[in-house]
Amino acid sequence: MPGRWLIGCFLAAALATASPLLAQPGRPLAPLPPDGLRVAPFFDGFYQNDDGSVTFSFGYSNLNTELVEIPLGPENFITPKEFDGRQPTSFPPILPDTPAGRRDRARGVFTVTAPPGFKGDVVWTLRYLGQTYTVPARTRHSAYMLKWPMAMGSIPPLLRFAPDGPAGRGPTGIESGPVKATVGTPLAVTIWATDDSVREKDPVEVTSRRETRTGAINVTWYKHSGPGPVAFDPAKAIIAELQGTSSTSVTFTQPGEYVLRVRADNFGRLDTSAGNQCCWTNGYLRVAVTP
Repeated sequence: MPGRWLIGCFLAAALATASPLLAQPGRPLAPLPPDGLRVAPFFDGFYQNDDGSVTFSFGYSNLNTELVEIPLGPENFITPKEFDGRQPTSFPPILPDTPAGRRDRARGVFTVTAPPGFKGDVVWTLRYLGQTYTVPARTRHSAYMLKWPMAMGSIPPLLRFAPDGPAGRGPTGIESGPVKATVGTPLAVTIWATDDSVREKDPVEVTSRRETRTGAINVTWYKHSGPGPVAFDPAKAIIAELQGTSSTSVTFTQPGEYVLRVRADNFGRLDTSAGNQCCWTNGYLRVAVTP
């Protein structure tokens, strides 16, 4: 299943781009250079909602070893225009745990929901270093349909920005803010997460070199969009139990409007991983930063 998803999404991006992925210079077996490589959008699949609307899930691949910034506008846009603006402008690399490993890609970074009766494509375009990559999201093939629960019962955790606040689940997740911050002054942020999956008992305890289960919920923070660098302390944390809180301190170096993304996942279970398109929840926090 994961292989089919990867191949399908890769072909979607490759066939839709004006600069083929195969155009990258260099020998096929040579190590990738650290920068100057492509940043490409990916279509991860779609959710068919009960009200007839459709939610499209998008991710990206940054083959560089450094973070790449692509502001909204002619270099980073979605059509039709009414869906533009939810995509990231910050593209950190997804680096392997070992030097010999391959560079991975980010899945389910954001979603776009089209109303009932929508028949067209939602198209995300990225331009970087003179190369243009475009990927269409569509519902024409059932192989791209996403749903939960997974084989043994895993579903994305519930995520809140306040103990009694609204909860989000899955890549669409929950949005909050705006909150206010000032340059150079750490902003304390806390999330509440619950893994309420009703699972079968794992037949055996299975871990891998890349995913070792040390807690029930993993929490990772990202800068989603904004004009300057953002530092998280910590950027990654673990909630040991199936329900709990996680806090981080966020420091901004430039004023402006930011969106922070937090991902709460229960990876490490037998039926949940990014490659299986399950099970994580995004939280988006808007922050207005003043000098």
